[in-house]
Amino acid sequence: MAVRHMLGGPQSRRALRPLSAALALGVAVVSGARAQPDAPPASTRPLLRVVTGYSSPFVTLPGTPVSGYSVEVWQEVARRLGAETEWQVLPDLSEDAQIAAVAAGQADAAISALAITAEREAQVDFSVPYASSGLQVLVRAGQTDSLGAALQALATPAILWLLLIGAGIALALAHLLWLIERRANPAFRLSYPRAIAEGVWGVMLIIATGEHGDRDAPRPLKRFVVGGMWLLGVVLIAQFTATITAALTVETLRSDIQGPGDLPGRTIATAPGSVAATWLAARDLPFLPVSDTEQAYAMLVRGEVQAIVYEAPQLRHWLATRGPSMASLVGPVFRPETYAIAVRLGSPLRKQVNAALLSMQADGTAEAIERRWFAMPR
Repeated sequence: MAVRHMLGGPQSRRALRPLSAALALGVAVVSGARAQPDAPPASTRPLLRVVTGYSSPFVTLPGTPVSGYSVEVWQEVARRLGAETEWQVLPDLSEDAQIAAVAAGQADAAISALAITAEREAQVDFSVPYASSGLQVLVRAGQTDSLGAALQALATPAILWLLLIGAGIALALAHLLWLIERRANPAFRLSYPRAIAEGVWGVMLIIATGEHGDRDAPRPLKRFVVGGMWLLGVVLIAQFTATITAALTVETLRSDIQGPGDLPGRTIATAPGSVAATWLAARDLPFLPVSDTEQAYAMLVRGEVQAIVYEAPQLRHWLATRGPSMASLVGPVFRPETYAIAVRLGSPLRKQVNAALLSMQADGTAEAIERRWFAMPR
């Protein structure tokens, strides 16, 4: 009874309340710990392996981190896909090596300046295009190889027009000289054609020497006419010399390669495995293989090659950063092409990438990225 009283009385119950609360809290903590699920990993974003190569400005010289126009496009695509990117830069930076890596499953995607071709479509799937381009020819400034090109520069409309004006003036002066000399000079009393021919020859001598016979007893009118002819001749010769000099200077700065039609017989450089290499091979035009465009540009400036055939955006970017004094683009853009992202055949990633690219085009993000890389300064 005493025990029951001790346990059942009001004081005993008040004494047990703290102990009961502590036991209840302990049970709750244990139960809560058992009900709490395992913590998620730090990141649940999928990891995509992306292979690339050097193709400035689409992909600048590979390094850490990689950069360039195409790299920025992919980074925005990955952001919209909620994916992380693992960049892979192959020892072989060619476009064919990138396509082969994706086709073999060594990478989930490839992006640089990959043009869509029928041959590549058989190996990989391409996204919708994110850039358009074509091939163009780059030549060294001041490159000219033939005397014919220099002579052709002299046959400009300005020089031909000046020659025609000079011939007209010489003929008019020959008539003036004939009128002055026909009474005193027997050579001018011949038939009209022969007299005028003698007058033309006399005008040429006056311009060259500043005089025309009768030095011992010159007549005032003749002296005045001869002096005027000589001064006029000096002006004409000066103008003619300046025009020829300008024409030859322009020709010195102009290459005799004016487009793809002038490439046969020239020393050409391009990257093996590129669209340009395929285009040259299809036309039996040999080329020197280069590892990257920087090597090709250096060879062009040193005069080791006469032309570079490559994608127009890369060539224009080089001119914009290096200046047009070293090289110049000639001819139109030919062999139009579009650039896209390559994924494995049948990969579901293609549909996701397409959705991201199309949304970038719709909201203006794609245009903004392109403007940052290719807009010409005003």
